[in-house]
Amino acid sequence: MHSLKPLAEGQPDPVKAATVLAKLANPPVTVMVVSAPITDHKVPVWEQQLSAGAVCMNLEHAADAMGFSASWITDWYAYDPATRPLLGLADGEQVAGFIHIGTLTEGPSERPRPDMASIVSRL
Repeated sequence: MHSLKPLAEGQPDPVKAATVLAKLANPPVTVMVVSAPITDHKVPVWEQQLSAGAVCMNLEHAADAMGFSASWITDWYAYDPATRPLLGLADGEQVAGFIHIGTLTEGPSERPRPDMASIVSRL
């Protein structure tokens, strides 16, 4: 087992971190989408990164269209330098997301959502 030191304060200790990383193997399918932008390319890096996000969203839509559930997540381990070797990331690559695909056995848990009226303006 690798010893991991989470990036942000308040994250799990190394033993818990390894347990959290193990959840990537629990769903029937987990797809790791990686952004590997090419600098000095005619397509700006920002657009290349947005394309990786579009892949994540489209995987969720495709799973839904096939009758599956999907969850696009990133977590501290997507950004922690100690996890990079575990995830097989090369220099310049970033995790755009982990897409968990499977069949729900219970409804998704809800999380706090922003009050849209307080953050959206109309002109």
